[in-house]
Amino acid sequence: MKTLEDRGFIYQSANSEELDEACVSGSICGYVGFDATAQSLHVGNLMVIMIARWMQKFGHKPVLLMGGGTTKIGDPSGKDKERTMLDESQINNNIDNIKKVFAKMMDFEGECSARIVNNADWLDKLLYIPFLRDIGVHFSVNRMLTFDNVRLRLERQQNLSFIEFNYMLLQSYDFLKLNREYGCVLQFGGADQYGNIVCGIDLVRKVLGKTVYGFTCPLLTTSSGTKMGKSEGRPIWLDSDLLSPYEYWQFWRNVSDADVVRFLKIYTFLPIGEIEELEKMVGSSGINEAKVILADEATAILHGKEVLPSIHENAEFAFKGGAAGAASAGGLPFARTSLEQVESGLLVTDALTSLGFAQSKSAARQYVRDRAVSVNDRVVVSELATVSSADFVKETSSEKLCAKISVGKKKHGLIYLDS
Repeated sequence: MKTLEDRGFIYQSANSEELDEACVSGSICGYVGFDATAQSLHVGNLMVIMIARWMQKFGHKPVLLMGGGTTKIGDPSGKDKERTMLDESQINNNIDNIKKVFAKMMDFEGECSARIVNNADWLDKLLYIPFLRDIGVHFSVNRMLTFDNVRLRLERQQNLSFIEFNYMLLQSYDFLKLNREYGCVLQFGGADQYGNIVCGIDLVRKVLGKTVYGFTCPLLTTSSGTKMGKSEGRPIWLDSDLLSPYEYWQFWRNVSDADVVRFLKIYTFLPIGEIEELEKMVGSSGINEAKVILADEATAILHGKEVLPSIHENAEFAFKGGAAGAASAGGLPFARTSLEQVESGLLVTDALTSLGFAQSKSAARQYVRDRAVSVNDRVVVSELATVSSADFVKETSSEKLCAKISVGKKKHGLIYLDS
C-alpha cells in the first residue's frame, strides 16, 4: 500500500491498517470492476489497471470483473442523469473489445495471473424475491441516501430511477460472490465508487462474518482542470483500432509541464528516484525530454516497446517534413477521399472532421479562424478553403498520393487520394 500511496493512487480507504497487514503476511486477491458502457476503455480507466499491474508486481492476484450484468442496470455514480440502456449484444461486443486491452496490459500466466470474470454469470440468474430476502435485508435505505452517488442526484432534484437505486446492492453482491468463489478480500475503484465499496464490505461482514477491504483512487484531472480520458473532446482510447499508438504517444508527449511528474508516478513503473531526477527538469528546456520519457513508458506499457522506433521516426517527419516525409514513417491518423470529391471541392474543415481532429464543423471552422490549420505546412486562412489536387504528393514508401493536414504544431494527419 505504501508504494501506491507514494505514487498518488490512494484517495479513500476502508480497513487500511488491516489491509497493510494482510498484504505483508501473504498474497491477497483483489478486484476492480468495469461496466461495458463503451466500445473500449480510455485513459480515464487506466489508473485502476495500473493498480492491478502493481498488485501483480508485489505478488498479489487481480480479478478484472466485467459488468455484463450491472451494465444492464447502470451505475448512477458520478452521473447527473440515467445512462442510456444498451442491449445485450452491444454489451457483449463491448466486453470482447475491452478484453483485448487487458490481454495487452495484464499478465495472465504464473502464480499471480490475472483472471477475467463476468458478473452476468450470476446476476442474470438471480431470483428477485430470494435476492431481496437474502441480500436486500442487509441494506438500510436511510444510509444509502447519505452516499454521494445518491445524495447529490437528489439534492440537484435530478431523477434517480429505481433500477439505478438497485445498483449498489448488485455491486455489493459482486463482492460477496467473488469472496466466496475466489477469495477476493479487496475491492478498488474510482473516487465515485467509495459508497458502493463500503456497502460491499458491510455485506460481506454481515453475511460471512469476514473482514474485507477497499480503497479508491482520486478522480484525476490535468492541471487545467480537464478530466483524464479526453483530449480536446476526443476520448483517448486504449484500443489501437480506435486510437493509433502514435496518437496515444502524442497525448502523453503533449501533457502540461505541471502534470509530467505526477503522471510519471501514476502511469509508468519508473522508480521514484528516477522520477525525482526528472522532476529537476521542470521549468527548464529539459522538460521536453521528461515528456518523451513519459510518452515512451506509457505507450510501451499498452502497445509494447516495439512500436517506439516507428513513432519516434514518425514524430520527426511530422514536425520537420512535408506530406511525403510524414507519410513515409506511417502511423499518422488518416482518411481517404476520391478525385471526384477533390474536384468538386473538398473543404479543409471537412478533412479535419474526417481525421477526427474536430468533433463538429463549427469546431473545425474555429480552428481555421484561429489560424491553427495548415495543409502541407501552409497555413489555411479561409473557412472555405479546399484541399486541391495539387496538394496531393507521392508518399515515398508506397507512391500513394496524400496531403498532410495539421492542427497546430503537434497534431498531424494524412488524406489519401484513392485512385
